[in-house]
Amino acid sequence: MLYLVATPIGNLEDLTYRAVRVLKDCDAVFCEDTRRTRKLLAHLDIHKPLLRYVEGRTRSAEGVFHLLAQGRPVALVSDGGTPTVSDPGARLVSEARRRGYPVTVVPGACAAVIALAGSGLPTDGFVFLGFLPRRSQRRRRELQKAGELGKSVVVYESPYRVRQLLEDAVAVWGGGVRTAVARELTKLHEQWLSGTAEELLGSLEPSQNFRGEVTVLFFPLKEP
Repeated sequence: MLYLVATPIGNLEDLTYRAVRVLKDCDAVFCEDTRRTRKLLAHLDIHKPLLRYVEGRTRSAEGVFHLLAQGRPVALVSDGGTPTVSDPGARLVSEARRRGYPVTVVPGACAAVIALAGSGLPTDGFVFLGFLPRRSQRRRRELQKAGELGKSVVVYESPYRVRQLLEDAVAVWGGGVRTAVARELTKLHEQWLSGTAEELLGSLEPSQNFRGEVTVLFFPLKEP
C-alpha cells in the first residue's frame, strides 16, 4: 500500500492519530526534504528509513516501487499539507495505479481548504489554481479563465509577489473584487486580511513584502 499522509502546515497538533499510526507502521517514508521531515518524525519519536522523493526522477519512483513490490507499506509526505496538491507525488500516484498498487490518502491539513473556510468568500464551489506563472500576462490569462466559472478562486503565491498578484486581479476584475489573504496558516503569526483588492493594495506599503506562506482568494462576481 502507498499511503499519502497529510502533514501539518504549521501547528504540529494538526497531525491526525491515523497519520501517526501509519507513519509508525510503514516500512519507509519518502519526503521532499529529509531534514524537515526528520524533525517531524523525531517529534513523534518515530525512527525508520527516510528517503527523498523527487517528482519526475525515475530513481526516486523506482525506490518506492521496489518496496511496494515486496508487499511493504510505504508513506509519502510533503513538507507540509497534502501530498500531490501543489506538492510532489501526482506522477507517482498515477504510475502506482497503472502498475496495480493500492493507494490511499490519510487526510489532514490543506492550506487551500483552510484558507477558503476562513476567508468569508462563497464556499459552494471553488477554483484552485495552485502557483500561477511568474509572468504577469500569463497570470492574468489564468485569472480571467478561472473567473469565468463564477466561483471563488484560490491561489498559492510567493510572499514577494502578493502585491503583483493583487494588481493583476484589479486589472482583470476591477478594484472592487472581493479578496482575502491568509498568511502563515495555523502558525503563531497567522494573519488574515480581507476587503477588496484595491483596499488591500492601499493598505500595503509600496515596498512591503509578506513573510511566510501565503494563500490569496478572490470572488470575481457580485453576489446576488
